[in-house]
Amino acid sequence: MKLQNEIPKFLATKSLSENSRLSYSYDLNQFCAFFETHEMNEAGVLLFKKNLKSLSPAAQKRKVSADNQFLSFLYHQRIIHDFLQISKIEKNLKNTIKVEIPQQRDFSSFYGPIQTPGQFLATLILETGLTPSEICHLKWENFNWRFNLLEINKNGARRAIPLQNKFAVRAKVIQNADELFGKSRQYLHGELKKFTDFTARELREQFIMRKVKEGHSIYDLSELLGLKTIVTLEKYFKKLR
Repeated sequence: MKLQNEIPKFLATKSLSENSRLSYSYDLNQFCAFFETHEMNEAGVLLFKKNLKSLSPAAQKRKVSADNQFLSFLYHQRIIHDFLQISKIEKNLKNTIKVEIPQQRDFSSFYGPIQTPGQFLATLILETGLTPSEICHLKWENFNWRFNLLEINKNGARRAIPLQNKFAVRAKVIQNADELFGKSRQYLHGELKKFTDFTARELREQFIMRKVKEGHSIYDLSELLGLKTIVTLEKYFKKLR
C-alpha cells in the first residue's frame, strides 16, 4: 500500500493556501514514509506518536492535526480498514526545554571597508547564513555582482541568495577571496574570532531572524539555507511571528 499516492487526492478535498498545502504535504509525506516500514495499526500509530514527542509542542499539534485528517480520509475511502487516530500528546513538564531566541543585534559597524578576512567572513555569514563548511567550498565565481546574488550549486541543488548592496559594494573589489575559501574550517573560525566575539552559529542565527522579520516564509528560508526540512527553523517562526 503506497500511501504517498493518496496525498494529492486528500489535498484536493481541501481549500488551502499554497503555504498550507506545502505544510500539509511535508507532514503527510513524513507520516507515509514512517508507515512504509511499520504496520498501519494501533501499535504503529502509538509508535509514530512516540516519535513526535521530540518536536516542539507547536510542531506536534500541527502534525497530529494533519495526520489525523489524513487517517480519517483513508478510512472513509476504504484504503485502511480501521478508524485510527493519534491521541493528543501529553505535556511532559519535567522534560520541557525552554526555547531561547537571541536578540537581534545591530551589525552596521561590520559593514565598513573590509580590512580583514574575519570581517569579510562575519559579513558574509550575516548576508547568506552560510556555515564555515559551506564557505570552504565557495568560489569567487559564485558571486554574481551584476545582480548581487550568491549562486550555489550543491549536490545538484541550485539556490541563489540575494546580497544587500551595502555588502556588495565592499566585497566585490576583493581580489584574493579564493585563497580564503580554500582554507580549513578551523582557519576560518580562527580568523572570525580575531574580528568578533560572535560565533559563526550566532551570526547565522542573526541572518535567520532578519529573514523572518522581512516576511520570508519558512519554506523560502529553508531553501535559502539549503535545508532538507523546516524543523530547525520552526522555533524562530514560533517566537518571532
